[in-house]
Parts: sequence; structure tokens; C-alpha cells
Amino acid sequence: MHDETATATDPDEQVLAVVGALNGVYADSLLLVGRILGDRRDATSATVVGADLAGIDVRLTDPDGDHDVRIDFPEPATAESQVVDAAMALVVTARERSGEPGTTSAERVIAEMGGIRTMLTRVVRVVDEHPHLRRITFRGGDLDTFAPLGPDTFLYVLLPPPGRTELTIDQGFSWESVGDMPQDERPVGAYYSMREWRPDTKELDVLFVLHGDEGPASAWAQRAAPGDPVALWGPRTAYAPPPTTTEYLLVADETGLPATAAIIESLPLGTPVRVFAEVASMDQRQALPERDGVEVTWLDRAGAEPGTTSLLDDAVRAAAPPAPTAYVWGGAESRCITAVRRYVRREVGLPREQVSLTGYWRHRDHEDDAYFDEDA
Repeated sequence: MHDETATATDPDEQVLAVVGALNGVYADSLLLVGRILGDRRDATSATVVGADLAGIDVRLTDPDGDHDVRIDFPEPATAESQVVDAAMALVVTARERSGEPGTTSAERVIAEMGGIRTMLTRVVRVVDEHPHLRRITFRGGDLDTFAPLGPDTFLYVLLPPPGRTELTIDQGFSWESVGDMPQDERPVGAYYSMREWRPDTKELDVLFVLHGDEGPASAWAQRAAPGDPVALWGPRTAYAPPPTTTEYLLVADETGLPATAAIIESLPLGTPVRVFAEVASMDQRQALPERDGVEVTWLDRAGAEPGTTSLLDDAVRAAAPPAPTAYVWGGAESRCITAVRRYVRREVGLPREQVSLTGYWRHRDHEDDAYFDEDA
């Protein structure tokens, strides 16, 4: 289970997210854009210092010092949902004009996204695991040709617009087209991790945390019934342990626990696995496989609001540090999981390829955080 967000967001938030992503996760792509489109081929660093729907302001550093340049999008964004695509278009344009070989982080994402499809299917079963957790099973339609990518396979669950019962999209859906759709026609939804895939029956299970009507996916899940149509955009994965991995550290709140369970099930029996799992209360724990070698530490928020504690970071720091050959995976609220990432990357010193800690959702008070550098 991932970020509980609708497709329509505040324009300033979208611009802020692009700035954060370019300065952090896509820093290498920004440098390419700055060097080529900012006409500073000798630049060694680039930082976005301003942005709007028409372009970005970049500070480039080369042997002659700092230079502020304006780089316009190929086409101005006319809707907030188009800002990310406009920024990605700059990377494509810069590569074409550069004549240079190579692939940056944003280009790899563009290639990956281009291969993702939209699958239409329906709800066939709804089961409550406990009062705040619902297992919804999908079957039929395009799931007949589905194949997961790994134990943490995740998909964007696309739902009818509020007040509607039928989908307004088909298999030709793309994020680029959302901005051109009337507001009342736009699908809503969120990212969710697959809990289980049964290839014999072509059934896919997803666990939904129920928290009323606070988000569109939770509101839909509260009322879901067999026969309800959904679209699934995916699959995608962030789980890629090196072949030299000897032990695992898994860190999650409620949203990351379905993938945590699937990862444990995928590992050979006896594999050393430490799990730190944060939940609202001990009676809201999710079932995790009980195996030799698997050690689970449950962390009880005891009434605290999700995303407001340091329980995960505190617990990981208090435990023995992961071994040099460990793989650290996790999914939780963005600021909480970033604190863990900073610890294992900066203080423990694990290299990037041994760490996959993802912000599955963002607390409303942390909106200004936008994106976090994976090297944080």
C-alpha cells in the first residue's frame, strides 16, 4: 500500500515536488539539462532555485563560478498534472541535443514508465482482516495476462471519480492525458502493494487500511463490493537485493506490511530477517509469516497519529546495525522512512544498491518535504 493521493493536486505542490526531485533523486539528469540547455557544458553541479508552470530557474557551477539560467519547458504546463511530464521532457531534449551517450536516472524512469500498462479488472471478493484492514481480491479482464515483478510488486489502483460507479478510462490511459480530462471525469486512486498473486486462479489480493473517507481509495474500499470495476496501472517494483545479500532488515508501517509479508515468504527458509513494524495498536497487527530466522519487533503508536512518531528510526538505531552484506528494504510515511535511510546510508555506510527505503505516503504536515534524496 502506498501514497493515498488523488490525481488532482495543488499546482504549487506539484512545482515544489519537481524542484525537490530534480535537486535530489534526479540530480544527474538536472546536470545534463543545465549543461546542454543552459549552455554551460563545463558545469559540474546544478541546482533548481525557482520554478513555475513554464519552466525552471537553475544555478549552474563551472570553473568560472555560478551562473543563473532560465530553462523553459518545451511546452508550458497548462495543468498541474503536466508539470512532471514537462520536466521530464527537458531531459529528453537535452539528451537529443547533447549527442552524448549514457543514461541518467530520469531517463531510466522514463523508459520504465513507457512500458507500464493499464489493466481493467473487477472486485470478486471482500474480506475484513480486522476492523481497520480489508483484503480485496481482483480477478478477470486483463489480469489473465498479469505477472508480478517481485514480492513488493505495486500498482496504482485507479477508481471511478467520486460519485461515479463506472470507470472513465480504458487500457489506453496515460498520466499525460489526465490534465486534458474534465475534472469530474478524472480517475482517483493510490499506489498499493500486492499482497498475494495466485496464478492458478489469476486472482490478486490487495490490503487496504481503512481510515474513513480521508482519501479516495480508502473511501472506495469502505464500500467495495464484488463486481466493482477498477483499473490497475503497473506493475512496478523497488525490491532488488544484491546476490551477495546474507541478511535482511525490513522496516514498515501499516502501508508497507503487505509487501513485508510477501518478501519474507519469498526468502529461503532460515534466512536471517529482522522486521520493525509500526502499527496503530497491538490489536491492529497484520499477519506476518512465522519462520526460523525471522525476528519481528512490533512498535505500538499507542494513540499517536500515523506519520508523527520516530518509532521506526528509534528502534532501528537502538538495535544492532545491519551487517555490511545486509539488504535494507522498507515502506512507510516519507519523513519517517527518510530518517531510517539517513541512518543506514550515512552512519552505517551501506551503499545505495543495498538500500531501498521508500516513502509510501506523506503526512499532511510534511507536504513541504516533497521529495527526498535517496542518498539522504
